[in-house]
Amino acid sequence: MKLSKRLELVASMVDDNSNIIDVGCDHAYLSIYLAKTLKKINIIASDIKEKPLETAKENIKKYNLDNIIKTELKDGITNLDSNIDTVIISGVGGILITNILNKNYLSNVKTIILSPNNDFEKVRNHLKKIGYYPELEKLITDKNITYLCLKAKKGNIKFDNLFGVLKNNDLETIYYFNKRSLNNKKIIKSLPNKYFLKKIKLKKENRKINKFLNSK
Repeated sequence: MKLSKRLELVASMVDDNSNIIDVGCDHAYLSIYLAKTLKKINIIASDIKEKPLETAKENIKKYNLDNIIKTELKDGITNLDSNIDTVIISGVGGILITNILNKNYLSNVKTIILSPNNDFEKVRNHLKKIGYYPELEKLITDKNITYLCLKAKKGNIKFDNLFGVLKNNDLETIYYFNKRSLNNKKIIKSLPNKYFLKKIKLKKENRKINKFLNSK
């Protein structure tokens, strides 16, 4: 089972001995890969749409993984089985992720693995609100879209919403924040003076980015 670079990175963040729900599994490629590579895991591959879930069932049967992967037609993480300890949501927007991650359904969930394609700060802020913190983060660009792949654990450890726990010596991180800083400068230059508060905010962000990238 060949995965995209992004899904390979997501898969690398999943632990052995996990009980997983793969939310929005689509064709279940990630679930199948995990079932074939990890030890002592159980997976629920869920999707809100019937058609991709039917394809997922066919793929799971093709690889003889019915005993490890179960499928559910399901909206997000509502009414999770009590044994589920790991939630995976990959390849969707940050706002949708925050809408799915309802604290009321996460009481037994120890690990959340995400790969939003935008609104990274909002995702981090939401994790903070529901009592999780990023243990591991890495940016990856796949088909000209930059994703944040993030592994979060339950706990109340402080972290910055802009940088999370990204490493400033990582090439993808350097590329992303340099591009973001450059884009901020273009916006500042194009904005009329009446938007001075927006300009101040963007200048402040660029100072933070510069400090982050140049810190040792």
